[in-house]
Amino acid sequence: MATKTISIREDVYDILSKLKRENESFSDVIWKLTKKRKPNLKDYFGGLKDSKAIIGIKEDCKKIRESARLRTI
Repeated sequence: MATKTISIREDVYDILSKLKRENESFSDVIWKLTKKRKPNLKDYFGGLKDSKAIIGIKEDCKKIRESARLRTI
């Protein structure tokens, strides 16, 4: 496989070297950081739990449930 030489800032090098595991190359680290990955719903789960909009929707649903009555014939 062909190789290329790139220049990076020292601070970026430090970050990459901290992410690099013992048997990994810098190419492996960069690949992991940049490869396209299918989004996973678990990544977003709970992200809106404290949202004011979601809290408002929950309160509205609760009011609707509490005001619902069974039909009688």
